[in-house]
Amino acid sequence: MAAPQHRDLEYMLWRERVANRPKHWVRAVTACNSRCVFCLDSDTPRNVYLEESEIRGEIDRGIDQLGADKLILSGGEATLHPGFADLVAYAKARGYDRVQTVTNGYRLSEKDFFEKCMQAGLGEITFSIHGHTEALHDRLTGTPGAFKRITKGIVRALRDGRPIVNVDIVINKQNVAVLDKIVELCISLGITEFDLLHVIPQAAAFDNRDELFYDVREHLPVLQKVFRLGRHPRFVVWTNRFPVSFLEGLEDLIQDPHKMLDEVNGRRFQLRRYLDEGAALDCRHAERCPHCFIEPFCTTTDRLIEAQHREDFEVYWVGATPHQRALPFGCSSLGLQVPDMAALAEEQLPLGVGIYARVAQPGPIAAVTRRPLCLVADSVAHLEQWLPALAPGVELDIELNGETAPWLLAHRQLVEEKLNQLTLVQPSHEQLEGAMQHDIPEPRLYFEQLALPIRVSGLPTCLTPGAVWQPERKLLDASLFDAETGRLDITALARFHITHKYRGKSARCSDCLLDSRCEGAPINWIRHQGLGPLSPITDDDKRVRHMLELFPEPPPRLSTGVASQPVASSLPGFPGPEKAPPDPLMVAARARDNKRRVRRGLPIITD
Repeated sequence: MAAPQHRDLEYMLWRERVANRPKHWVRAVTACNSRCVFCLDSDTPRNVYLEESEIRGEIDRGIDQLGADKLILSGGEATLHPGFADLVAYAKARGYDRVQTVTNGYRLSEKDFFEKCMQAGLGEITFSIHGHTEALHDRLTGTPGAFKRITKGIVRALRDGRPIVNVDIVINKQNVAVLDKIVELCISLGITEFDLLHVIPQAAAFDNRDELFYDVREHLPVLQKVFRLGRHPRFVVWTNRFPVSFLEGLEDLIQDPHKMLDEVNGRRFQLRRYLDEGAALDCRHAERCPHCFIEPFCTTTDRLIEAQHREDFEVYWVGATPHQRALPFGCSSLGLQVPDMAALAEEQLPLGVGIYARVAQPGPIAAVTRRPLCLVADSVAHLEQWLPALAPGVELDIELNGETAPWLLAHRQLVEEKLNQLTLVQPSHEQLEGAMQHDIPEPRLYFEQLALPIRVSGLPTCLTPGAVWQPERKLLDASLFDAETGRLDITALARFHITHKYRGKSARCSDCLLDSRCEGAPINWIRHQGLGPLSPITDDDKRVRHMLELFPEPPPRLSTGVASQPVASSLPGFPGPEKAPPDPLMVAARARDNKRRVRRGLPIITD
């Protein structure tokens, strides 16, 4: 898929399509012939070679269950698996459009092995290069001769012309000052696509944090110099795990939020143990979490589990799917999506159960006012039908978008009359395209024009002058739970975070009096409108006093060292959690170790 030749919104949408291509990561080994000081896998069982049948089963799962059309064979160093080329050929035979590997280049520098991989159908090679000199690269990889082998592999692959060739670079304290030199070397070899990875506090990277972690602010000039290479039509630059707050002015390089799905999938067995057994992730640590790319997801998970235990939800959202009548975890209203008001009136719910509804075709409200009712308005048709006739006790959540916003300004007096029944809600869109199509530009200017103390949620306080900020409605989506077990589903949980809870801030926000109490703006709002509109509040005004009343203490999160949660509860009517499934890597490592114990006459380990 060729990139557009101009760097505008069309280009950003192209990047989103590329990033969201259905892909499946499959680990072949944990063995590696490098000893990188920042290795993220050093705390997994080492030197495990997964059975080829098991790897093929995972390749099948990507096609049959996940609908992926791209496969990434990973490790450790996946090319060390004795069946690597056969696995590539199998993936192509199963229907994957492209097979990729991420590699240190050792084996692919060998002519015969490289040709075998090409014949098998290896279509994309990402070479991991971390220095522009032999001394730097070999030091970071802990492997003498690594630089010569990887540059030889890159040249071989580029000259061959069959595979797509790109590089990734792990940015850390030892190479950040010469990042531009590393990129210049790669360009001289013929590379045009770069994946720039920010070092994160996992495994060896955390153990060696004193020599790897760096202050991004001190190196912004060289970082931005390299990032701006992406403005050139010849080059494609991706950032990977790089902090959003330092990409102001380069928001098109903010990593696609769906990368979180890959990160979460890589920890799915640990997460399952947390959800079903209460065993906190091994990496959960007060020194690690503030530096970690997935800390916001882990915080979302913790807050969701805590709300289950406290029975602190308001709406159980089932949408248009068949639903149970029992409301879980403190919910007092059922969330429904219906075609019209007549369908809503036909809902047979227990006395006292409220309704929170999205109605495709609005109509008179009177038929359903005998119970607590909140309607969601996302169009002028909804507002024209409902707002003038809004009965006492009925609430209206109004989604702020390019259609509703101007109507509200034009009918400001009516809005003021119904003020205590209205809440303006900034939606959070899963895709960038949704933000582009629906979000209003310059929300601060809009609220200055509206000039009403209307309740608002979904935007940071600095963007809503004159309004009264409130937390988002406590809505629990039924799709978060597995239909067969009633347990939280990890993939659904990650997608929920991406769609509803993934937010970002500017580095300038650290100067705001509300920084510790503000989650920031929705990530795709930022990718569309930029970090520039965010404006730190530095005066102790009524907005600050209001937020301090709502949050006398900052909301806890993993980065502030909050304790882990007890085991998450199942939906009512479902049994409690069972023992989480074992990590196949741990199983393979145990089998390998037991074979060695048998050879030595030692008893095998079964626990």
